[in-house]
Amino acid sequence: MERTRSVTSEYVPAGEGCPPWLFHALSCPDEHAPFMVLHPTELHRQRTLERLHEAGVVVAPQYHLTLNRLVRLLHVDLRLPVLLDDEASTFMALHARCTEAAENAELPFLHTPGVGGWTLTKTRRLQQLHGELLQLRRPFAWEGDPGASVFHRLCLETEIESGGMLPSLVTRHVLEALQTAADTPFHLSEVAGIVVLDMAPDFTEVEQDLLTTVSGFTPVHQLLNPGSFRLGHHGAYLVDEQPCTTDTLPGWVPPHQVWSGDASGWQTEVGRARSTQLTRVTLDERRHGMNAALTMIQAYRAKHDGQVLIVDAGVRERSIAWSNGLSSIGVRWHPGSTAMNQQPTHHAVIRAARLAQGMSAWSLESLRGVFFSSIVPFHDDLFPDLNHPTEGTWRPQPDADVLDDIARQFHVLGGPGAIGRWLGVLSGAEPSFAERHPEVKARALEQTQWWLGCLLHAWAPLLSPEDRHLLQRPTVGCTSGAELPMPDAPTSGMAWLSWLVSSINVARFEQRRAPFDAGMGALQHLIEALNGVKEQLGRLSLPFVDEGAAFVDLLDHIGASTDLSHQTSRTDRVQVVTPDDALGCSADLILLVGLDVDAWSMRSSTVPWLDASAQLELGVFQTDRLVRRGRHHLRHLLNGAAFVVVFDSSPEEGGGPSAPLAEWLTDVQRTNAWEAMRAPPTFLPSSLYEGEGSPRPFRWAVREDGHGSWMTPVTNTSTATASGRREVRFGFSGRDRRQQIGLDLRTGLTPSRVPNHDLSLIHAFEGDIQADRRRRQPLAKHIDEHSTFAWEQRAYLASADAVTLRPTRAAIKVNGVAAGVYPHLGHRQEKSVSLSADPRPLPPYAPSNTGIEHRFGALDTPLEREVWSPSRLEAWLKCPRQAWVKQQLRADDDDGVSTEDVDVRIRGQVVHETEAAILRGHGVLMGGEITTSPQALHLGPMGEGRAGWDAVLDFLQRDVHWLGRYNAVSVHRTKDLIDATPETWQAHQDGELELEPRGRLARLLAADLSLHHAAPVAMEWSPATDSERSVRLDTAPDDAEMGFRLFGYADRVDVLVLPDHLKDDLVERGVLGDEDHDAPFPLHGSPRQAQRLVIVRDLKTVRGPDADNAGLRHMRCLFEDLQLALYARAWELLHPNDRVVGVGASEVGESTVHYVELDGDLAHLGEHLRVGELTDVFAQHFPAETQHAVATTPFRRWMAERLTVAQRAVSAAQQGHVNPTPGKHCSYCTLAHSCDVSEYSGGDF
Repeated sequence: MERTRSVTSEYVPAGEGCPPWLFHALSCPDEHAPFMVLHPTELHRQRTLERLHEAGVVVAPQYHLTLNRLVRLLHVDLRLPVLLDDEASTFMALHARCTEAAENAELPFLHTPGVGGWTLTKTRRLQQLHGELLQLRRPFAWEGDPGASVFHRLCLETEIESGGMLPSLVTRHVLEALQTAADTPFHLSEVAGIVVLDMAPDFTEVEQDLLTTVSGFTPVHQLLNPGSFRLGHHGAYLVDEQPCTTDTLPGWVPPHQVWSGDASGWQTEVGRARSTQLTRVTLDERRHGMNAALTMIQAYRAKHDGQVLIVDAGVRERSIAWSNGLSSIGVRWHPGSTAMNQQPTHHAVIRAARLAQGMSAWSLESLRGVFFSSIVPFHDDLFPDLNHPTEGTWRPQPDADVLDDIARQFHVLGGPGAIGRWLGVLSGAEPSFAERHPEVKARALEQTQWWLGCLLHAWAPLLSPEDRHLLQRPTVGCTSGAELPMPDAPTSGMAWLSWLVSSINVARFEQRRAPFDAGMGALQHLIEALNGVKEQLGRLSLPFVDEGAAFVDLLDHIGASTDLSHQTSRTDRVQVVTPDDALGCSADLILLVGLDVDAWSMRSSTVPWLDASAQLELGVFQTDRLVRRGRHHLRHLLNGAAFVVVFDSSPEEGGGPSAPLAEWLTDVQRTNAWEAMRAPPTFLPSSLYEGEGSPRPFRWAVREDGHGSWMTPVTNTSTATASGRREVRFGFSGRDRRQQIGLDLRTGLTPSRVPNHDLSLIHAFEGDIQADRRRRQPLAKHIDEHSTFAWEQRAYLASADAVTLRPTRAAIKVNGVAAGVYPHLGHRQEKSVSLSADPRPLPPYAPSNTGIEHRFGALDTPLEREVWSPSRLEAWLKCPRQAWVKQQLRADDDDGVSTEDVDVRIRGQVVHETEAAILRGHGVLMGGEITTSPQALHLGPMGEGRAGWDAVLDFLQRDVHWLGRYNAVSVHRTKDLIDATPETWQAHQDGELELEPRGRLARLLAADLSLHHAAPVAMEWSPATDSERSVRLDTAPDDAEMGFRLFGYADRVDVLVLPDHLKDDLVERGVLGDEDHDAPFPLHGSPRQAQRLVIVRDLKTVRGPDADNAGLRHMRCLFEDLQLALYARAWELLHPNDRVVGVGASEVGESTVHYVELDGDLAHLGEHLRVGELTDVFAQHFPAETQHAVATTPFRRWMAERLTVAQRAVSAAQQGHVNPTPGKHCSYCTLAHSCDVSEYSGGDF
């Protein structure tokens, strides 16, 4: 039936949501007929109810509604179907229907049947478009509709089958029911009318129709803010009619004097009545706003008990920061709820679910993120019911080192098929010949293989289609050879989630106490939501997909659409809200903190498929809607309190206020009110912004030219005290307080609080002390011509960069022996300075009786180690602190996310193993040693035709699995190594063609075959005896107790095979002979004859090298590294009849060059020897005498000096010296960010 609609209105000034006459009427319900009040926001409703309770009024909550509450109330009164308010369940039901409709070609603009699948994203975008269109009277009168009308039909079908009503359609259903209702809804029949408080523009068409239809059942009286409707000052109205006067007020409205004041301008009568004091506070940076607001709140609450309203448009992103900040000043506030996907527990479940999905499936990073993370700790044994068929103590558990090594060596990246590559590689894995504990490694390999196989079955419901066939393959242990038992695969995603939850170590999990962390509660909500979705789809006879990517998307959607409420106590006198939520609310103090251009954006949200032309067609093209609403909110807030503080971030580059606030500031600047805004709030003590006696959290800063200075918060300031200047840190967090303690102590003042740890105060000065030492250390580059940098200056060095330690072409040419003394730290003849004798490790700087000795590297206990390797020793030379942290404490950052490229270490390993394959064909086994008569490579099997090249190709085909793949990295590396494409490599493997010897590895083979006078006798040789896997090196000539045990692997050892005339020459010179010896060749005494002459080589993979860098890596091996000298001496100790006469690096790059530094006793044979490219640098840098002035060769003195340096490193460790040594290497140190001395983070360096 047609009803007479009654809608009236009157003006009220902006700044108060509930006018005094209305509150008085609500406080005296007996004086008039009951009426409803429609509040603009939920916060205003709650505040009004609290005020009425404080006034002693018995309130009927059903008479105080918001627009959303009114719809819900009418939904009940009209006895409409139950509301389906489980968003996740209803959305998945709609998604299932959309999937069916899409496959039935009902959504032709969005999906082609049979081409891909319908995704959750498409449903979500269609739902967003549908929700926007539903606000219109004629939502689907649009020629470009991509499918919203179909979606609407599917929504209606879902409602019919479920017997309920979707939240998105409830307003439209209520409107339709009201339009056809014969009787007045129950709650509307009880009231004389509805008072609608001022609301921001505009009502949607459906909201407008709803309220006007309600006015047919009971009168509606609107309270409107006057002003320009175009600008947004005017409130949203239902009918465009003249507002009421006092004489024309409806009879049911409580009698009062209708306001008819001035409607122009930002300030209203309410603001003038309150004598609102507006204060502008400028911010150098937006992040300073929170601390400044807390300072003002603290000052206000010290003398006032009024309400404080903090308006921050970005409060949802900063809710935890506001909660922590307010708690630091004794105020309890918390956000009402947070989305489930903000919970770390839900994030961990999603990461686990995605372990088998996407391009990162089963990657090393994904495995680490799930099983090596503390967010959700799992039991150590995830499969306790399984038992190994042969080894009772072996369990399916991962070994982090095994995973890291396999991923790096075999270039196992994530993505489809990655789990197959993991298991394929591990099925044939075995400990390296270089492994010191092969039994432990073999167990770790099989346990990791077993664990990955178990994960494959446990993740069966979520596997990608490419990996499902792997479930049928048995897993045979790489070590035991037995078929390993596997767990029963879960039958569904729900079963997988149940197993995952049961695998959580609840005892460790419950130890977390982070704020707003729901912990197990988040998991409970997730499982309940999943069960709700499953039940809902079951009732509708729709499929519940709980496997694969669809189940992962469901988990993700539930997290995004489910809110978790936080039930904790709070302080009602302080609220943090957005401008939208603050409409209608007033307070005693309003702080406009987060109204900058980023937090309070005026950019309209993008609706899928609803572009500008479509909006014009539908009549909803309102680009200024958010700006108009923003002006309306701002106008209310500027008049809503006695004190309004506006935080202006204009001084910050890239900052600035949002459009409404910027517009208001511009308008005010043209009036006299601009100067008044300079005055601080009267509640703020003057000591906080003026005076010279105490530090102030606010300063006065000049902003606009000619407009004076403005109050600006500061985070740090300086003030004068009797003891000097005092640095003050402002802030309320625990960090701010601790920093203030540090600042006071640095200036010698007594801190107001007790430090947590006294010694930490001294440790804070480490960086400054070391920086001062570094600035004052003597430098080799400052010495004069024909001068020597004395060895005694070593005690004052803070960094090895003070001397020339790394070889350069200029430094190598300078004759360091000309200094006349040795050792020295450098000698300048004319321009350049020579190389320094290696001063490392530098002596520690540990001033006594200061309490800082330990921090500077003087440990209380020595570090005892029985066996050393060259790599460990070199780490102690480079930086003892780094070596101690990594080797002793085992505290190191991981290597980071793996790259698409093959790891540089693996590329070097391929070169080493290629060399091993070549020598294996020659009869030199990996780790073994030829005891028979050696022969040069070109004279052996590898020198016959293609034999050497075929050995290289066989090795690559057998062991380098990533070679020949079709990704860009493998294509490039295949081209680099063997100059082949993936197609030609595959053809070679299939026997269709023979690859010609080309590429980097072919050039390595050619270089090996050119060594006519060097016979390889060992590859990856380890200095070991029959009883020990190490050898003790003699490092000091006069002290038998000095020395250390060495373990490691020399890349290659050659024996000189010379023509008879060269042999005879060396016999005549006393270099060669047939005499047997029991003692090793003397290192510090006079030389003697040897039966064999040996060259020790180190293979180095280099980039290029270009002409400027060729040979420099070889020089670094001689002067900077230790391994060549250590292995050379170890060979002599284990082979008393041998003498090492050459060492060098084989630089394997675009070309391969075998460099050799030859002993001076063989220098005259240089032009006749074909053992590689010879260098002769030792003669200019090492004297031809021992430390006791016994004649020797520079080569022997070099070996002795490198042993001395190694012994210094061992002694430093034994004495507990772990002093930091900053230098260029800090740029590559994973600990640099936590080291005060590091060049990377020290600042002063």
